[in-house]
Amino acid sequence: MSYMDYNQFKAIMTENGYQKSKAVDVYLDKAMHYHRLAKRLVANTHDKEPVVRLKMEKFVKKYDDARIEAVWDAINVAKLEKYQGWRFIEDGDEFILQLQIKYQGNMKQATEYEKKQVELSTLYEQAYKEIEK
Repeated sequence: MSYMDYNQFKAIMTENGYQKSKAVDVYLDKAMHYHRLAKRLVANTHDKEPVVRLKMEKFVKKYDDARIEAVWDAINVAKLEKYQGWRFIEDGDEFILQLQIKYQGNMKQATEYEKKQVELSTLYEQAYKEIEK
């Protein structure tokens, strides 16, 4: 994984026609959390001994790697949402309703893939509610 800033993120999203949805925001919020942790560490190490700074730099790198991974996760969710044709949070209820109609209320007939989509939709909605707090 290489460095990733917000402009690069936006460029990838635009280039591929991906939408910034609430599920994407879940990962961007996670990325921002790691960014803030790394920034705080850097701010608190400038007056420390070199050996302490060296140890802290390992944590800064770890947080930055986690931030980059979260941004790529955001991009991958946007890619998946584009592929499936609906957004996990914004369109999840409609997708579930369509499945209930398709299977006449017997969701046990849904495919494993459809069940996983429902599960992901629910999990993303719960995660998004947490970041709204």
